[in-house]
Amino acid sequence: MKRKFNRFSQKYLAGAELIGLEQYPKLQSTQFIPENVISFNERSRVKNPSNYCLDHFIYDYFFEQVWNNCDRFIEIYRKFKIIITTDFSAYRDAPLWERKYNVGRNRAIAYYLQKNGINIIPVASWAYMEDFEWCLDGLPKHASIAISTNGCMKNFISHSVLIDGIAELQEILEPKYLIICGSKLPEIEKLYDNLFYYDNFSQRMARRIKNGK
Repeated sequence: MKRKFNRFSQKYLAGAELIGLEQYPKLQSTQFIPENVISFNERSRVKNPSNYCLDHFIYDYFFEQVWNNCDRFIEIYRKFKIIITTDFSAYRDAPLWERKYNVGRNRAIAYYLQKNGINIIPVASWAYMEDFEWCLDGLPKHASIAISTNGCMKNFISHSVLIDGIAELQEILEPKYLIICGSKLPEIEKLYDNLFYYDNFSQRMARRIKNGK
């Protein structure tokens, strides 16, 4: 029997309004603030997932399986209060096509989860300021948007691009809440009143070890 080949655009993007040059799907606006956040690789350890929010600010290989078969995780995601969507990485050493592809995967999964009635906070990511020509396409204005400081704090260039990119994001999307996973950014705290921080996976693990848990 001939095997039918299904493109992800047929599956995850069915019915979507496609935005911009890269044709990313348009997401609905949500204004959630996450509480009790755990990461995708911690999902099995919690007894009452409805009390938790789940993020994907970890190594990509942990959630590559979501891209390969998102339907497998729909009912798992549905048990959680909020899903901060996938963050397939836009590395600075990645070619442009790969950065666009990964941002597209993030947006496609976010759209598919939303279409299935799951509460989400979409993720924004970029590697260069030039990425702002396309990297925010499909993201809603006046909404909750999540970003991560992971990998941006020790390198001066990455840190500078993060700070400049936040300014661009704030101007273009005017988010209700900018959710920041990871280290605090003193240089922007007096500029914006919509920042909401929470600890990343490594910070939470360090705290557990310190507390003997």
